[in-house]
Amino acid sequence: MGKTSGKKKIRDRRGERGRPSTARREPRARGLARLRSALDGLLHVQTPDEPTWRYFWPVLALAFAARAAVALSGDFILHPDEIMQYLEQGHRLAFGNGVIYWEFFYGARSWLLPGLIAGGLKLFDALGLGQPAWYVGGIKLMFCAISLVIPAGMYFFSRRHFGETAARVALLAGAFWYELVGFAHKPMTEFVATGLLAVLLVLCVRPSPDRPGIVWPAAFLAVLAAAIRMQYAPIAFALLGLVFLRAGRTTGSGGAWWRGARAQLVFAAALGLLTVGVFDAVTWSAEPFHSYLANLRFNLALEETRSGSSSAWQYLWWSLLSSVGLSALCLAMSLCDLRRYGFLLSLIVLTLLIHSAEAHKEYRFVFIVIPFWLLIGADVVTMLADRKPVWVFRSVGVLFVAVSLAGILNALPRQDEAYRLIFAPKETPVRFIRGQDPRFAAYRYLAVAPDVLGVWQTDRHYHSLPGYYYLHRKIPFYDASTGPGNNLHKDLKTLQASVSHIVSEDPKLAVPGYAVEKEFGNVRVLRRIENDAPVRQWQDFTPIMTGDLADRIMQKMDAVFPPSPVNAGIRFTALERSGTSPANRSQHQELP
Repeated sequence: MGKTSGKKKIRDRRGERGRPSTARREPRARGLARLRSALDGLLHVQTPDEPTWRYFWPVLALAFAARAAVALSGDFILHPDEIMQYLEQGHRLAFGNGVIYWEFFYGARSWLLPGLIAGGLKLFDALGLGQPAWYVGGIKLMFCAISLVIPAGMYFFSRRHFGETAARVALLAGAFWYELVGFAHKPMTEFVATGLLAVLLVLCVRPSPDRPGIVWPAAFLAVLAAAIRMQYAPIAFALLGLVFLRAGRTTGSGGAWWRGARAQLVFAAALGLLTVGVFDAVTWSAEPFHSYLANLRFNLALEETRSGSSSAWQYLWWSLLSSVGLSALCLAMSLCDLRRYGFLLSLIVLTLLIHSAEAHKEYRFVFIVIPFWLLIGADVVTMLADRKPVWVFRSVGVLFVAVSLAGILNALPRQDEAYRLIFAPKETPVRFIRGQDPRFAAYRYLAVAPDVLGVWQTDRHYHSLPGYYYLHRKIPFYDASTGPGNNLHKDLKTLQASVSHIVSEDPKLAVPGYAVEKEFGNVRVLRRIENDAPVRQWQDFTPIMTGDLADRIMQKMDAVFPPSPVNAGIRFTALERSGTSPANRSQHQELP
């Protein structure tokens, strides 16, 4: 009996040494309780007494209608990446033809967003709608629907952070601010990640963040947002850290560590990261996180060539131009009450610091700042309504509507400067619903016009064209570099044997044997007059465009990366059978 009792005491003492004593646990618990209380004060967490606004869903329906109206009114390019990196790659994954750019040749981009687009295209194809006339608008509407989580997230966050009245103003602001409307259909990583983080923002102000119904979605949203837009990872994990700190110790009885909300949050985030890494490894047949590492290393090497490209204050200037000073006014007024607006201000500052440290700057990079300052503005307006005459509140509403309407009509002073590309030739300015890019109309026409056997765009490179995503046909498609590279401009017989249609923005272009078939603004479509003969076909309708700079950097990073293919990887079926390379043919030799 004594021996048994002695062994039990030894085990008890060992167990006591393995866990903190009550005296040591109590100060820690009190410290965490104070920290959670401070965070709740910073976040102003409250449980609204009123039910969800009865006009919440009607406002979202109107928001979708506004977004759909802009999306379906025509086409414009905010940035070439939307075609190059996402729509074109989704089309290639779904249908097999598409231009391959250096990122997807070297595996420096994730397939997450192109995969989503490819899934949508496959669905349209299964429904018998696998033509650009249907799927172009359908994919736009899909992203418009996804974008609605931004105004919805703004409403539910503001409802718990500021109150119901401010939430209603925030919902209206998020639903109808012209940038959130005009760019909603764009398949850009910044816009999609902003929607995910808007939902995560709502989870940060939930009264009980230790429930599995919050812990797991919060981890999933943070990891997915970071995976889609790597530069937003610090913001995503900062928000996830808030959920972690506010979470209680356990989610169930027993107090076991694996039942703790924080342990579950860490496990869920680790599982999400592992899933992203495995997805990258499988899709690229490489190591985990291959695309993220390759992209990061490339941009670090590229930074040396971008030194001093733009001011550290560039984002503030763009925001000032695009909002006609409204963003600066909201931020200035928020400084009067840092306790009330400190959380949102800290997110804005974090976003600007992250992106201002990089030499390469584009306004779209800090898209997430827009809903943040709109949230502040919504509460400021609500406070004014309580303290000022009602006409002041109405005047602010009229001003907001006027600026948004002018913005969507591209009538704001110097508005185009905010969307102008820095490291690219000047493209057609962004035009939301007026004066849109006629190149898209030309390629929409070529997708349905009869007897289109091969197309050559004589004066544009692939990255500034609508691509196979709009053309859709599995036919040879040349640009300003691959056309001359295959001697299309040297020999009329070679030209006529290669393309049935020529697209050009040169009003003086005249080609023997071709006549103008259609004009779209300054874009002209020429058709081969005698169009009965076939054209020489490619083996694969996936030209590869890399560029000397990308090749040099990638080869320097790792010698195992393959060299860029000769002639953009274009190979002709007839020439392959005859054993003759296009590069070795005489430029005046007739083609079979």
